[in-house]
Amino acid sequence: MKKNIFLISILFITIIFFNHCEKDDICLDGTPGTPRLIIRFFDADSIQKLKPTGALLVNKVNDSINLFVRKNIFGTDSISIPLDSNNDYTELKFYNNWGFENQNIDTLSFHYNRYDIYLNRACGFKGQFILKKDALPGYKTKGSWVKSYEIIKDSILDEKSMHLAIYH
Repeated sequence: MKKNIFLISILFITIIFFNHCEKDDICLDGTPGTPRLIIRFFDADSIQKLKPTGALLVNKVNDSINLFVRKNIFGTDSISIPLDSNNDYTELKFYNNWGFENQNIDTLSFHYNRYDIYLNRACGFKGQFILKKDALPGYKTKGSWVKSYEIIKDSILDEKSMHLAIYH
């Protein structure tokens, strides 16, 4: 008898608990989070033509966390990288031909305005970014493999299309 009362009590408490859950208490898997910056690499001499990098490594300045790694010699023609949602800029090191004799390192500083959008109680906030007109100041240095850049879409609201073109 005591066992039945205990089980009924547990069942009753469980039902009450789940009845009080609201839609905002659960962040669904399909809820979009803070979008990443999508970069495509083009030939500096023929700006309409995609040009893959060599083996590419991208990581934060003064940090050993790798944001993007492509080890093969063929590299990639596009990447998506997270921007720092606590600052108005993100400084990254781009290692072109990473691990090879002709490795070339560029430190790029992406500048933007950031906005936090409230989604709901369970998911919290989502960041959105607007690239500044001079988004990559000081990108062109002696020996730089990055020759120029173009902002294709200044508002980083989703990951559906390219935001920035880098010419090398």
